[in-house]
Amino acid sequence: MHATRLARAAIATAMLAGLLTIAATPAAAATVEKTITQGIPLDGTLGGASATCGFKIELHSVGMEVSVRRYDADGNLVSELRQIHYDGYALNPANGKTITSKVSGPERWVYNADGTITATSSGSTVRTAPGAGLVSGFIGHSRVTLVPTGDVDEDGFPIYDEVDGSSSGQFLGNGGMCGILS
Repeated sequence: MHATRLARAAIATAMLAGLLTIAATPAAAATVEKTITQGIPLDGTLGGASATCGFKIELHSVGMEVSVRRYDADGNLVSELRQIHYDGYALNPANGKTITSKVSGPERWVYNADGTITATSSGSTVRTAPGAGLVSGFIGHSRVTLVPTGDVDEDGFPIYDEVDGSSSGQFLGNGGMCGILS
């Protein structure tokens, strides 16, 4: 089982690095677009952790993303694979205490012909503190199908309902951060 996971990770890494090309059928005249973005700031409030601890906890991190978009012969986006990695820290702004935060993993969006979207993600969030080790984290996989409602938001973007969702993995919760950051 462990070897299978390592093989899948190696294949995904090779695909993202452009080292592996998967042959398409001759009928699929697709276009592939790859972008690598580095130095992406991600700052905000960790709502779940703030609610659990009863005080504001901020996230400050910088990351990189590799994105591979596939378009069909008509130029329609049919799938997007994103690999992310962010390094940073969770901060209690009231006292300056921090916990290291690392987030990594791939996500894939498939835009189906019927207008639905299938979104899958796998990865990990690891938050550690000196002397305490792992105090909050998640490792796992989730899958959801998004179905268009026919409505749009105030910016004109379609609104979707989430159906057929599933997730598996371990979630340690946010409670382990409270004592360290208080």
